[in-house]
Amino acid sequence: MDYLFVICLAILGFFMVSILSRKANQLSDRIFTFWLFLVALAEVTFFLSSQNLFHDFHWIYEFACASHVLHGTMFYFYILSLVDPNFGFSKKHLLHLIPFAVYMGYKTTTKSLGLVDCLGEGGCSHSDNIYAIISVYMKFLIILAYVVIGYLMILKVQKNKSFAKGNPYRLKWISSIGNGVMVLLAVVFLIKLLGIFGVHFVIDQVMLINIIVSVFVISFVYIYSKYAYIFANPMSVNLALPVEKDTTSVHISEEENPYDEQFQQICDFIETKEVYKDGDLTLRKLSDMIDVPEHIISQAINRSANRSYSDFINSYRIDYFIQLIDRKAHEDKTLLYLAFDCGFNSKSSFNRVFKQFHEITPTEYIKSRT
Repeated sequence: MDYLFVICLAILGFFMVSILSRKANQLSDRIFTFWLFLVALAEVTFFLSSQNLFHDFHWIYEFACASHVLHGTMFYFYILSLVDPNFGFSKKHLLHLIPFAVYMGYKTTTKSLGLVDCLGEGGCSHSDNIYAIISVYMKFLIILAYVVIGYLMILKVQKNKSFAKGNPYRLKWISSIGNGVMVLLAVVFLIKLLGIFGVHFVIDQVMLINIIVSVFVISFVYIYSKYAYIFANPMSVNLALPVEKDTTSVHISEEENPYDEQFQQICDFIETKEVYKDGDLTLRKLSDMIDVPEHIISQAINRSANRSYSDFINSYRIDYFIQLIDRKAHEDKTLLYLAFDCGFNSKSSFNRVFKQFHEITPTEYIKSRT
């Protein structure tokens, strides 16, 4: 199993470098990279444990184990950065380091008082010492609290139709990461619970958890590679988080939006009939098709998706192009052919619109996928 931890570390290192070297590097990318770094630290502890090198590198081991508390915090910050484009770090966010400081204070105090000796006991995670056990559950509860808060944000986003329509791929990624983290926590908790009741496993309980976490991490970064292109694409709407009411603001929540029904009708028609493939799909033409006045269509798209009519239609075309690339359609067809198939009238307009949405050219995007 040692190879699993080494492979996992190599994959994490590759993804950290690739994310940081990307041209369109956003706050969510930097948060995600730091989170991957913390995961890599955890993998280091797994490797040291598997090699019985805890005594030789006990300071690294203990520091990395303590950093596990920050996984919940980084999950919360990462989800927040994905659902709120206005999110930025400020001094108030330093308050989220208090649980980590409390945890470190507890560990330092118990160790200095001689109540627990991780080095002598072969690692606190293996210990039957009551103070070490409290430390483990403190860590778990802190992580769980932040994961639950982050997951509640995800549920709020999933119920928001406007966010889903404007950011379908971003929503899929957010949902995937949320569900995955919740399942991982549930599995770890179940293993710990079974251990309390005396259930014996084929291998050491801690090693089993380490293996499960490593497999999850590899799956996690693989799924990320499938959705990586969305992070160069700014969000269409920002309706995920509660906002204070402001009568002077142009922001209208889902509940206050008088065009929600029309917007749903427009989206359903466009997706069902795939009319975005029509390169001459003007606002008037769409109006005639669905028998809705032009100004209503324009207002509905603007209020619900926070986009102009042309940008809204082009978003469907770009999404369809992404689907074609995922199906390897570019391997036997030219980009110009695919551009026309998506509804663009020229290669120049296709390149311009694609770069507007993803900040890279179609050719650069294809290279990044391969």
